[in-house]
Amino acid sequence: MRIIVVQGHRNTTAGGADGEAARTPRIANAITAALKGRGHDVHCLQNDDGSADDWYDGSLDAVARRVIWYDRQAPVDLMLDCHLEGDAAGTRGVFAIFPDGDGLQTLTPYDGSDSANTLDRALGTTIAAAIAARTGLSLRTRGCVAPGLMSEKQTGVGADLGWRLAMFGYTVPARAHMVRLVVEFGNAVTDRALIDRPDFAANCGAAVADAIARHQGGGGGEGGKDGKDGPGGGLPPFGTIVPLPAPRLLTVTAAAGLNARKYAELDQPIMATWPAGTQFQAGAWVVGEAVAGNPIWWITADARQWRVWSGGTA
Repeated sequence: MRIIVVQGHRNTTAGGADGEAARTPRIANAITAALKGRGHDVHCLQNDDGSADDWYDGSLDAVARRVIWYDRQAPVDLMLDCHLEGDAAGTRGVFAIFPDGDGLQTLTPYDGSDSANTLDRALGTTIAAAIAARTGLSLRTRGCVAPGLMSEKQTGVGADLGWRLAMFGYTVPARAHMVRLVVEFGNAVTDRALIDRPDFAANCGAAVADAIARHQGGGGGEGGKDGKDGPGGGLPPFGTIVPLPAPRLLTVTAAAGLNARKYAELDQPIMATWPAGTQFQAGAWVVGEAVAGNPIWWITADARQWRVWSGGTA
């Protein structure tokens, strides 16, 4: 996998919990090293300017735009932004935050559709559980959709202020293929005794590497869960787009009609519903959420790039 690791608050934009910015480099660098050791193509954003100073000389917005710069050089599979929690209640535990920005305000060039992604949620859950098991941190449950998993809408920025997280807002263009996660590796104050253990960072690195290995090995058209794609399954990973040599004319065969969606998942916005007999041109296919065991979705050949489940077509 091609992975970008980000050190939280190591940029010119102020912010972060007490002691957070001093601790995220150790965690992020350990994760980078562990993933490189497993053969992944990994870049720690703060150290890729050649200075290895754990610092990005630009704003948070510039950091987020830099992730997209990497993606334009070669598609990025995972963006992992490393943080420590600092809520006023001192809530303990590790958790992953997934993009879920529909209805939130943003200053980014964002098309208005970035609701909860199947793959982000699946990998976020796996990573948080692995970190808890390795480090002794608990899985956070307060304000989460599931143990160790939080929607962007439940964060202080989303719930209290009504705004998107910049790291998610700027990376929307890569949503179809890039998993985007902000991981809070415990509470900066109430979990500090665990965080400051000499082996904490290395355990976080091993946990993230193990979680990704399990996720890849499991494959899964539905967020890496059912083994229909990925290593050994005969199909590339979730989110992989494969262009067709030439546009293909397809016909909707589903008797009840077929939904064309923004992205290849059943919880994504329906852009149109086409009755049986409707014809359309496909320019590519993508591995998306499995429906009746089939994870292949067509991508329309026009500028709209809608996703249409292949099982309802001929």
